Amino acid sequence: MRIAIDADQVLFDFDGAWRTTAETVLNRELPRKNGSYHLMSRYGLSVAEYHRCWAKFHALEKWRHCPAIPDAVDAVRGWLDMGHEVFVITAVDTPARKLRQQAMDDLGLSRVCLMAVGSKGGKYHALKGLRPGFFADDLWKHCQEAIDAGVSHVVRVSGGHDGDGDLIPGVRVVDSIGGFYGERFDRKVANAR
Repeated sequence: MRIAIDADQVLFDFDGAWRTTAETVLNRELPRKNGSYHLMSRYGLSVAEYHRCWAKFHALEKWRHCPAIPDAVDAVRGWLDMGHEVFVITAVDTPARKLRQQAMDDLGLSRVCLMAVGSKGGKYHALKGLRPGFFADDLWKHCQEAIDAGVSHVVRVSGGHDGDGDLIPGVRVVDSIGGFYGERFDRKVANAR
């Protein structure tokens, strides 16, 4: 079976890496102000502060150094060991894609195919072409794209934010993809078709 997942907040703790970088740049702690997907709102930043933080994030090549989510990595390894094809579909541009591939290689996930759709890109066409049986993302719009592309089993990973959209009936919200592998996963996805 083909399985597709997002990278940030599904496989990697992007938020933790970004917030740590921002706290260093701004020389202060950044408590969450709300559960917004948007970082400026989530951390109460000005436009200038937000852009300074992103500039440092890129300068430090943090796309390569975002910590992995351990149980998500275990799930991906488990899927690979079971013979599934795994794809990571991420909305980043080419420089970030190269760094993210290095991060995946460092985790021993070189058999996972990384697809970058651009920082403003949608995932519909990638999902339509892949036709995975399972897809997980932290954004509601990408979950809807998966449904529209015909993916039979779609979950939204909470990601520590609101998903930047409205709840989609039938899409389960989970804390992590960590529990989605093993025999139970195969039965659940097979029954969802």
